[in-house]
Amino acid sequence: MNPLLRREATKIVGWDIHGRCWHLHGTGAGREGARILDQTGHMFAPTALLVSEGARQDGATFLRSVRSKKEWDFNILLQADTVRGFHAVHDAWFRGWSTDLPFKAAWFTRHQGWRFQLYQLDGPPQPIGTVDPALNAAVAYQMSAVAMDPLAHHLEESTTWVNVDAFGEGVLMARNAADQPAWPRYTMNGPGRWRIGDPLEEDPLRMVETPVIEEGETLRIDSHPRHRTARVYSGAVPSGRNVWGQLAGRRWFRSVDPWSSLPISVAVTEGGTTESEITVTVTPRSSRPF
Repeated sequence: MNPLLRREATKIVGWDIHGRCWHLHGTGAGREGARILDQTGHMFAPTALLVSEGARQDGATFLRSVRSKKEWDFNILLQADTVRGFHAVHDAWFRGWSTDLPFKAAWFTRHQGWRFQLYQLDGPPQPIGTVDPALNAAVAYQMSAVAMDPLAHHLEESTTWVNVDAFGEGVLMARNAADQPAWPRYTMNGPGRWRIGDPLEEDPLRMVETPVIEEGETLRIDSHPRHRTARVYSGAVPSGRNVWGQLAGRRWFRSVDPWSSLPISVAVTEGGTTESEITVTVTPRSSRPF
């Protein structure tokens, strides 16, 4: 077993805007010369309740909840063995942050795995203390960063069904190991026409039907209501063509509930073979990094 998986301590790793890796806490912390000393605002996504109140009602009526940006404040120690090395670390650290491009921060625990969040620099870092860094080749800063998406992303989870028995029907299992609803993404090959389940309480057998895709083509569908897409890719059209308007059913209404698995019926007709396959991919999202 990897030694990292034997440790109970939480690990924090960051990848700056140039892709450079920084070990900030836990195993290997400070390897590149940067270490987090203290942090706040990193845990739960900020939420607020929207309500309506009237002069003729007692209390209020709940409308919905909303999440705002997540503000992460932390103290970072930059240090090296020599003054020259310190200046190299100091320069590399701040070149890796931007107000416009995201710094990817990741938290790892042995029992819950990786969770990722994108942060942008919010305001100028403030040095802590007045000591000249050249005297001890080290300095601490107070930094603030903002995540526009307050939810942490997990690693993707995928399940594939293959029509090995040529029966043309099967079941995919979409798993959502997080505290927020998840919308599946589908990838399927041609030839054939696919039917994908969208089970609702009032219509548990509801299916969404795709247009016929030819051999050598790949159809990719994102069912999320904020960025619904359905594009067919092939060697002739590597950028893909939009086929969302050709879906029978047009949209998905069912997401995968938090901390649950959803069985999704699938079927392939009109040219399906024993090599026909469909993959469902879910990216769980949590309101906290662990």
